[in-house]
Amino acid sequence: MAHLHRITMQLLALSVDASFTQFTSIDAGQGTKWAVLVAGSTGYRNYRHQANVYHAYQILKKGGLKDENIIIFMYEDVAFDSENPRPSVLINRPDGEDVYAGAKKV
Repeated sequence: MAHLHRITMQLLALSVDASFTQFTSIDAGQGTKWAVLVAGSTGYRNYRHQANVYHAYQILKKGGLKDENIIIFMYEDVAFDSENPRPSVLINRPDGEDVYAGAKKV
C-alpha cells in the first residue's frame, strides 16, 4: 500500500506542477475535461494529503471545470478530526486560505 500511496502522490504532484499552473480555461472544442483527485491516506498526521487534494480542486474550479467532472477519492476524515485546531478548515500552506470551504464533499 505504501508503494501505491507514493505513486499516487507523485502523480498528483506532477499534475499540480505541470497541468494546474496552465489550466486557465475550458475550451469546448476540445471535448469534456475530467479530473481525478486522490488522497489514499487517513488520519490527521496525513493532513497535507487531503489539503492538497482540496487545493487542486479549488484550482480546477477556478479554471472552469464543473463539479460533475471532478472525481475525488479520499477518506475526508481530517477536516473534523479532533486534533484539527480549526474544525472544518483545511489549509495547504501556512497562513493560506481555507481550501475546504465551498469544496465538493466526498
